[in-house]
Amino acid sequence: MWRRDRKSKQVDLSDLNPVRYKKEDRKPYNKIVVSSRDRKPKRKKKRINWPFVIALIIAGIAFVMYPEFLKYTGEKEAEQLMQGFEDKMEDENEEEMDVEEEETEEPSSLSQEDADALSKEEVIGIIKIESIDIKYPVMEGTGEDVLCKGIGHLAETAGIGEKGNCVLCGHNGSRRGTFFTPLNTVQIGDKVELIDKRGKSHIYKIVNTKVVEPRDNSIKNTDGTEKLTLFTCAERGTKRFVCVCMPVADKSAETTNKTIRER
Repeated sequence: MWRRDRKSKQVDLSDLNPVRYKKEDRKPYNKIVVSSRDRKPKRKKKRINWPFVIALIIAGIAFVMYPEFLKYTGEKEAEQLMQGFEDKMEDENEEEMDVEEEETEEPSSLSQEDADALSKEEVIGIIKIESIDIKYPVMEGTGEDVLCKGIGHLAETAGIGEKGNCVLCGHNGSRRGTFFTPLNTVQIGDKVELIDKRGKSHIYKIVNTKVVEPRDNSIKNTDGTEKLTLFTCAERGTKRFVCVCMPVADKSAETTNKTIRER
């Protein structure tokens, strides 16, 4: 080959010793052939199953709220019982109201809510303990149907306001309501009020608290004097927490509420 110089404008290019490859020495470009078996499958993007996720969230919320729902319905049922109780008491004593109110008798202190509760047939009274902020209807018996609505009265014990030992029991830790759950926080001297079917209020004072065995029937013992005994489960149901209450000596603390004013 020739190259041009400045004069002849031709120059021999042989001194450049260009690398010359034979055609047969040239290596062809080899394409890598990958079989379909060797190919890695493309990862598919996982789709979120939104209906399942939503259903799971709803189920979780329902599981958490179910105890609160039971407590709400239980408390509402107890309120309805107390309202009916007071309505019934009002009907039975309506005729005596006018005469007693004209004489220097104090007006009824029962609320419409209490009067409604007392009117219910299954309700025999209302219990109030202000120190632990509870107020429930009292019903005859200690079956589960009773204790899921209010406080039960042991049938073999004295009635409300009667001579003898009146024994009442209530649930501790029930999902249907508070009932006697905070009973173990009462203090000696706290007041307990019981309203009977006639609307008469009986005031008691807590004089003793104790923990007994579940089959200890001494809590029902009586010496013939008026007494109130309250009890509930303790220590995860293995014991009973008991409150012994005596009527207050000052009878003026009691308010006689035979009827309710027409509203």
